[in-house]
Amino acid sequence: MYTHKMENIIFLSFSLLFLILVSVHVYITNAFFRRLQENHSEVWESLGQPRWKIHFGDESFQQAMKYIRQKKFTDLNDPVLEGYFKRIKRVEYAALAFAVAIIAITLADVS
Repeated sequence: MYTHKMENIIFLSFSLLFLILVSVHVYITNAFFRRLQENHSEVWESLGQPRWKIHFGDESFQQAMKYIRQKKFTDLNDPVLEGYFKRIKRVEYAALAFAVAIIAITLADVS
């Protein structure tokens, strides 16, 4: 009984932390896009004026995330964008770790 209760608490805690990390990711990604818009408007416009949004058929967000992941922004020599990139990657790795833990807890509970 005690073990099952602890598993539930851990599961809920990890799930909450995962959701918080997703929110942080959205916030930092928006900050990255805002920095592009304010300091590198030609790049921002060439990416389709991306914002963190999900619209079917709108590829600007996808193109912007590809731009970030491929580190094409390094040509801009902007240390603030570099900092945002590092934070985005840390948040992604942490969220992935929590997602794996959530799945593992679920599988352990089912077994």
